[in-house]
Amino acid sequence: MTVARPAWVFYLSSGHSDQFGQPGFNTGTATDSIAGTTDHADAGRASAQLTVLGHVTQWVLKPMEFNRHLKLNRSRRRGPSHEIATACLLLVLTQTTAWSQTAADCATDTLSYGTADQVDVDAEQLTAAANMIGEAVRKNRLHGAVVLVARKRKIILHQAYGWRDLARTRPMQRDSLFRMASNSKAVTAAGLLVLVDQGRIGLDDRVRSYFPSFAGPRSARITVRQLLTHTSGLRIPTLFLKPLLQPSAEQPQAPSLLLEVARFGHIEPEQEPGSSWSYNNAGYNTLAGLIEQTTGSYKAHLRCRLYEPLGMRDSSNHESDADHSRMSAVFRKQSDGRWAVGWKPGDAPDYPFARGSGGMISTAGDYAVFCQMLLNGGTYNNHRVLSVDLVQQSTRVQTQQSDASKAYGLGWNVSPVTGVFSHAGSDGTWAWVDPKYQLIGLVFTQTQRQSQHRQPFQECVTRACRLANGL
Repeated sequence: MTVARPAWVFYLSSGHSDQFGQPGFNTGTATDSIAGTTDHADAGRASAQLTVLGHVTQWVLKPMEFNRHLKLNRSRRRGPSHEIATACLLLVLTQTTAWSQTAADCATDTLSYGTADQVDVDAEQLTAAANMIGEAVRKNRLHGAVVLVARKRKIILHQAYGWRDLARTRPMQRDSLFRMASNSKAVTAAGLLVLVDQGRIGLDDRVRSYFPSFAGPRSARITVRQLLTHTSGLRIPTLFLKPLLQPSAEQPQAPSLLLEVARFGHIEPEQEPGSSWSYNNAGYNTLAGLIEQTTGSYKAHLRCRLYEPLGMRDSSNHESDADHSRMSAVFRKQSDGRWAVGWKPGDAPDYPFARGSGGMISTAGDYAVFCQMLLNGGTYNNHRVLSVDLVQQSTRVQTQQSDASKAYGLGWNVSPVTGVFSHAGSDGTWAWVDPKYQLIGLVFTQTQRQSQHRQPFQECVTRACRLANGL
């Protein structure tokens, strides 16, 4: 991770920062065995600023040389060089004062970079946790990864390892984009809960109120809450029914999210709604359909109500909206130990429309902001995104409403013992949030079916919090 430096030094030397104010300098190279922590900084712009402000940069970074310059000019006629130097110094001092005031006035509920010591985390244990992921890449158990750990709103670990392509020519970077797969579900749930807050959808509304095709003896009793908690009784094995609808005179807009969700209504739940738990992608695609039916666009709703207020500028919900140059291929290890590539940048989208069970494209930084919003009780950067009540419902088991939902909230797996809520995606992403320690942990890979590193990493990070607090 780049060493933090004063804002005025960074301003003169870079001109680029990530969403948390961290300078976007490269800290690894493509030739590293574990290519690590590079960002997509605008090198050309930084170079241009260094050229224009070169002398001033040197004076700021080398105060003695600047003082010598002023002394040499004391006995000389004040000339243009002296005037420029003085003006630039005044500019630096003015900007430093202004930025300091701005920082003091900023909301305290946002993420920023810090150190382990600042937030009572044992630095050695945190390093050990990071080394676990680095070792997994070195030993070829993972092809690439980005990890992020934040506690008490301070990002204390944000590191990239490995590669985004099979040929190992494109290093993983801290701001690489990931196919989030089922990590999308928590965001879909949050998008729907925004509508609940607005009174436009009720958690215990029947789905048939929005999709009349849900009219069977059992399907007519499915509620929104049951879809959120995977207790609807649906056992549809695929994301959508196959094959998708094709354009016709009756349905020229086919295939579409709304048309495909309407087809689910004709399939009766195998179990009585609310009586059992079974993870179901079709249910979350139905929730996306509810959002689209209510707002006109699932994608636009998430963008306007979540991504823009939270500053999640790199997040989208369809491959066609993402910057493929920043994405990674998806890898699966074969029986002979070699990597096989599934989806890769430039490939066609999985589906021609956005869906709620998956499809989100995001970065570790963006997803950390989303998690921090939940830890904050629904706010971020002075924006109220969700009510406190719905955040609490989302991140707690729903057993009061349904006995079948023993380890799931509204969009999250929830531990009834520790209160930790988490979710994973089938393409290799994983996030957990520990309210007790005000802790966010992310391990993002694009390596399928390789999850053995997750629990040891989480345990090591949690131990780092305990050790620093004498527990």
